[in-house]
Amino acid sequence: MIHLIKSNYEINEWSGGTTTELFIYPEGAEYSERNFHFRLSTATVEVEQSTFTSLPGVNRTLMVLYGHLNLHHEGNHQASLGQFDQDEFKGDWETKSEGKCVDFNLMCRGNTSGKLDGFVLQKNQYRVLDCEGAIQYLYIVNGSIELNKKTYFTGGLVRIKKETIIEMKAKELSELVFIDIQNP
Repeated sequence: MIHLIKSNYEINEWSGGTTTELFIYPEGAEYSERNFHFRLSTATVEVEQSTFTSLPGVNRTLMVLYGHLNLHHEGNHQASLGQFDQDEFKGDWETKSEGKCVDFNLMCRGNTSGKLDGFVLQKNQYRVLDCEGAIQYLYIVNGSIELNKKTYFTGGLVRIKKETIIEMKAKELSELVFIDIQNP
């Protein structure tokens, strides 16, 4: 397992808040160059209304971690998102949002795709993850968990080795996002 912590993350400001790049693949890829296969990030939306940056060729999955967000994809669909609700959309769609939140973003390009699963574990609760995809990550939104006798804390991103079964135990009430990437 590879563990990334907050001090490894790149934080940038945007017109409505901040965005924190947790991981970008392949190594050396740059968001600004749009030469990534996938990108994991969190963002704060601190203004009541905002317009998303156009990202042609990027498929997006946005999951709300805290707060509430209404997304309006002009000519497509609308979504109302609370905690762990998610919406998938094309990066070149004209997208506007209403509401304030902290969200988790998965951006994929080319043949790369991915899925997000947000969940809560109570203190001392166990969960087994069957990691069969190409690349999996576990993001600790809040709390602490034990994986293979090692403890990970809020803000940690753990890359899980392919084709392993991971048993995790919550050390306290913990909110988590499991990320499953295909065709990186």
